[in-house]
Amino acid sequence: MTKGNHSVKKVSRLMFSALACLTIGSTLAISVGAVSADEVADTKASMTNLSAENTALLAKLSAAQDKVASIDSQVSNKTVAIDEAQKNIASTDKEITEVAQKIDKVQAEVQSRKAVLKEQVVALQKRAGDSVSGNVYVDFIVNSDSFSDMVSRASVVGKLNQANKEAMDAVAHSENKLAALKQEQVTKKANLVNTKAQLEKNQAQLTTLKADAEKEQASFQQEVDGHQTQLANLQSQLDAQTAAAVEAAKKVTAKKTEKATITPTVAPKASSSETPAPTPTKNTTVAPSGANTGSLVGNALQFIGTPYVYGGAQPGGFDCSGLVWYAAKMAGISLPRTSQAQSTVGTKVSLSELQPGDLVFWGGVGSAHHVGIYIGGGSYVHAPTEGQNVTTMSMQYYKPDFGRRL
Repeated sequence: MTKGNHSVKKVSRLMFSALACLTIGSTLAISVGAVSADEVADTKASMTNLSAENTALLAKLSAAQDKVASIDSQVSNKTVAIDEAQKNIASTDKEITEVAQKIDKVQAEVQSRKAVLKEQVVALQKRAGDSVSGNVYVDFIVNSDSFSDMVSRASVVGKLNQANKEAMDAVAHSENKLAALKQEQVTKKANLVNTKAQLEKNQAQLTTLKADAEKEQASFQQEVDGHQTQLANLQSQLDAQTAAAVEAAKKVTAKKTEKATITPTVAPKASSSETPAPTPTKNTTVAPSGANTGSLVGNALQFIGTPYVYGGAQPGGFDCSGLVWYAAKMAGISLPRTSQAQSTVGTKVSLSELQPGDLVFWGGVGSAHHVGIYIGGGSYVHAPTEGQNVTTMSMQYYKPDFGRRL
């Protein structure tokens, strides 16, 4: 290929390139043949919407998972509490049984004490002889042989009465105490049984809530899976559209190059007062109207075809803001390094008032995520994204949000 043909090819790329670039991380789209920019834009919009919906669903899914985990923890706590209540009930039953056995022993002692008293009465009655008063103890004293014997018998009766009274009081006190303890344990058991029943009721309610939460979680998971499938399908569709667009662009460029090679463009004859335009050479780039050698536009255009490199700001590779920064540096203009900072420099201009050399941005002032340089004719030059090269683009394919004039 001759130098002239090579220059014509570069001019063709600048003036007729229909290769469309979407946002950073997106693929190309072009309105050629069956694949249009609108189709690619629609696919991308669908993916963006699905991604947003998927993000919202993932948040709901995470909340549902947290809810299931929380309820499951509560169910486990109820199970532990029910087991503890059951142990306490068993322990209380054991205590009630032991107290009942003690009460039985006390009652047996009462019966034994009564039998002893009965034997004492019978023995006294035998010693008293014939009854005089109808009271065994009185008769025992009255039927004494002498005063001293009567005093002795009265002392015996007194001691017996006192001993029997103390013994009976002690037995009765013990029996009452055990009865109260038994009642206390019975009440405790009743409370534990009620507590256990309430815990089991709460556990059943939580189990139902957990089942509902798990259904909700499964529903969200199903929706997320569906969205991911749709996103994968849309990505495949976008890849196919991109491949078709790139192929169509290659064909258009090839036809333009072929035509330029067969029929070289002849520049109009300059008037006597004009200087003829120099014949393009391999290292010469023809800039759009309004741009000249050494200008911001001209500096950027000479890097057409330079590969995109993330973080790049040298002729070996540029990212979007790196290209703008380097072209400005060549023109003696000091700019910040990032698109966010660059979007705050100069004065804001509307897209309808853009002039060659104005910067164009996507996003907001101070938060722009992409930048290019307006070259006139509704087009701009920029470094699109990874896997692509510095190129020009028509605003009808990828429209910026605002411009800044330096």
